[in-house]
Amino acid sequence: MLKDSVGAVVRLVTAAVLCGFVASVLLPALDPAVRAARATPLSHQAARGRWVYVREGCAVCHTQEVRAVEARFGMVRGAGDIGEASSPAQYAGQDPALVGRLRLGPDLTHVAARTSAQDLRTLLRSGKGGMPPYRYLSEAEVADLVAYLLTLR
Repeated sequence: MLKDSVGAVVRLVTAAVLCGFVASVLLPALDPAVRAARATPLSHQAARGRWVYVREGCAVCHTQEVRAVEARFGMVRGAGDIGEASSPAQYAGQDPALVGRLRLGPDLTHVAARTSAQDLRTLLRSGKGGMPPYRYLSEAEVADLVAYLLTLR
């Protein structure tokens, strides 16, 4: 009798683990939006720039997520807008996902569509408003960070 109970528990746990694996790993991997998000890896320079972004704590003040409520209430109307609402697939394969903590500075989701490389370099060096200057970054680090920001389209 005890042997049958243990066998039933083992089968139940095995089934639960298998279902969890299918639901959390296999099904998302089949989603075309997730595959598309994973299909565009960063260049080496942009990957180094993403590391600078993380190291300098940019995600503390800047988000990279357009919330559905913003898209719904008219913040997506023309030049300078922030784009369509974000989806989880946009962050597939990112480690860490740089969604952001607060929105003290502008949202950077589609920043490459709103500004130029030169404007980004100038802003990083001189700062503006609440944005501090990052004069201590090397030219290579600034170029890498700009390359990363230009991938955010």
